[in-house]
Amino acid sequence: MAVAVIDVLRRFLPAFLRGKPALGKSQRRAVWAITHCRTAAMGGHLHACDKGCSREFRFHSCNHRACPQCGKQATAEWVERELGKRVGAPYFMVTFTLPEELRALFLILAAKQVHDVFFAAASSALSDTLANPRWLGAKTSGFTMILHTWNQRLLFHPHLHCIVPGAGIDAHGNVVTVKSAKYLVPQEALMEIFRARFRDKITALGKEMALPPIDDGVWRKEWGVHLKPFGTGESAIKYLGAYVCRTAIGDSRIVGIDGDNVTFRWKDRANGDAQRTDTIHGVEFVRRYLRHVLPRGMRAIRYYGFCHPAAKRKRERIAFHTGRPLLIGALATPLAKPKPVQACPCCGGEMKIIARILPPWLQGRAPPRKKQRCA
Repeated sequence: MAVAVIDVLRRFLPAFLRGKPALGKSQRRAVWAITHCRTAAMGGHLHACDKGCSREFRFHSCNHRACPQCGKQATAEWVERELGKRVGAPYFMVTFTLPEELRALFLILAAKQVHDVFFAAASSALSDTLANPRWLGAKTSGFTMILHTWNQRLLFHPHLHCIVPGAGIDAHGNVVTVKSAKYLVPQEALMEIFRARFRDKITALGKEMALPPIDDGVWRKEWGVHLKPFGTGESAIKYLGAYVCRTAIGDSRIVGIDGDNVTFRWKDRANGDAQRTDTIHGVEFVRRYLRHVLPRGMRAIRYYGFCHPAAKRKRERIAFHTGRPLLIGALATPLAKPKPVQACPCCGGEMKIIARILPPWLQGRAPPRKKQRCA
């Protein structure tokens, strides 16, 4: 019998909570959402066959980002939307990884501010490097940054994936593109700028609030900055889309539960993505899983330059000058997809909603009063 991530969490969460772990508000909220997703506590609807041969309750999802049961539809919509925003230039993926010595910064109460510093340092380093006339020379560039905080073994490993189109607008207002589909900017130069920006910004943050001490040697070592060409960008968007609105591990990687232990698969990146398995205690699995719940109000996906949703006019101009056809008028608006018809398990007829089930905290509450309009 296949075991899902939600099965592992619901089985071992009680034992994890009995240890009275120090959880933040966002983690406690995630625990509540995971344990109540698609249960009567969320409310739902009563569906009935139009021929009257069957009825069934369907409870609502929690739609929490940390819930392994939710996010599939949001992920598909994000992928479709980002594929439609592409321009005709070559695409690259740039990955920024912080050294292990700095990871303690994310374990403090000011974790949200540290995440913001990470985004700010990486985005300014990348945009300034792209603006250099020796390389792309784009005064207006664009890219999308996606935060991941895990590695294949669910250990804490903060890094940023950036989907970067090799195009932009120069200081004279002209559309420019990379000279080669295999080369964006020099990796060494980008790494040095990123390291310097992060040092300056984290030092400034340290003057405002208490931060753990930082070893000076970290500013002299090489940091993890990796650049890779990705053709039209389709494969990069689909690859990252699997993690955009979903969690750190999928159901397909869970091998099974044996007593108090959980076994899951992971790819050994250092050895050609060789398949490995890890067996850990179920409570440790829950601890690792909840470590990747982001602080409340933290945005894991951020858009910059002409990749921002509000920069549609600039993006369409760049797309036109890089050879990507533009859809105008009715063609530019995608047709609404019809909702799938729920079939009755008995006769195959259509299942329709006949009643709404309110969650407990809304039951017995009077409907909102209508606002009176001024004469």
